[in-house]
Amino acid sequence: MKRRVVVTAMGVASPVGNTPEDFFNALCQGKEGVRPHTKQTLTRSVGWVEADVDQGLQGNQAVMLDRVTKLALYASKQTLGASGLSTEAMEHTGVYLGTGIGGVKALSDAVAGFYGAIPKVVQLVVPAAMPNAPAAHVAQIMGCTQEAQTYATACTAGAVAIGEAFRRIRDGYVDSALAGGTEAMIQPELIRSWEQLHVLCQEPTTNPEGGCRPFSIKRSGFALGEGAATLLLESLEHALARGAVPLAEVIGYGVSNDGRHPLRPDPDGQALAISRALKDAQIVPEDVAYINAHATGTTVGDRIETQAIKVVFGEHAQTLAISSIKGAIGHLIGACGAVEAISTIMSLQKQVLPPTLHFAAGDEQCDLDYVPNQARTVNGVNIALSNSFGMGGNNAVLAFKRYDNN
Repeated sequence: MKRRVVVTAMGVASPVGNTPEDFFNALCQGKEGVRPHTKQTLTRSVGWVEADVDQGLQGNQAVMLDRVTKLALYASKQTLGASGLSTEAMEHTGVYLGTGIGGVKALSDAVAGFYGAIPKVVQLVVPAAMPNAPAAHVAQIMGCTQEAQTYATACTAGAVAIGEAFRRIRDGYVDSALAGGTEAMIQPELIRSWEQLHVLCQEPTTNPEGGCRPFSIKRSGFALGEGAATLLLESLEHALARGAVPLAEVIGYGVSNDGRHPLRPDPDGQALAISRALKDAQIVPEDVAYINAHATGTTVGDRIETQAIKVVFGEHAQTLAISSIKGAIGHLIGACGAVEAISTIMSLQKQVLPPTLHFAAGDEQCDLDYVPNQARTVNGVNIALSNSFGMGGNNAVLAFKRYDNN
């Protein structure tokens, strides 16, 4: 018999807030997290985290760990602190984290130091840069003896980590899991690499229609962001037995692969992931009231996601509320699915939908209800999806339900 899976604690480091409450309130207030960086010289505005992620690190970790791991630890310590898990329970809690690229700053600094472009950094590069470093260090602070897994599936990595943790608990392999995503790509070299793909948005300082504008008529791409988010997932029985209060229920997870092009998304592949999430959750399209969209603000990507939604939901697509939070925080690559999962859960809890910032209508292929520019108070939104679609054709969709004890 498959077990019910609930979320009992959350933690986040984001460009607009560094607790779930602050993060979600900032989204609903329309706060701008995409802005010029004050500590780096960059050619683009980015969604960057202001939190002191070095605080509380042990020994020489502030030097030895890459920022991607520090962000993961920051979010995970929040989650564990809010969880009420005992030391023994942490030992038996699995760790499932996603990242798009891992410790890229450590790698960039090592190459620059090798060629004399910067002073050599005193750092053990390999353990700092390896993609599973965040999961390994989170597992260490927990004393985890369960599996600690890393998923590197581009922009779906955080969602995949949560989905795989959900499956492990539902199917009886573990009773609890810490799952999420982390990313720290804000480096001049990486921004240059994204510019080569022509997917970054125009700057608002040079273009009045600049900035990340999902689904909008004059959108030009996304802004790069960084951050981390983790969730504690448990079987319902495990949570209730220890007196934990569920925040939401995870009811479905759907994945697919486009199998067609390394860069261009495919509506059939995305629709398949959405359909599989609905089937896994044992719900019909009309049960879904809200979708937290992947929508990065690229011309093609937003149109294809809209098309995929129409394929799955038919006429119901016209009554669905859909929004993207990337106008506020940028595209967090491997962390976005986890950060957006927290936003989706908070929407179910508070019955408020965050807006799609900078929205301007006019694209005939993006003609659904995108909750434009202002948060919306709702009533009776009980089931929501969180879409994540990644470069390389990887698609992942999570289905959440407002928790009730029935």
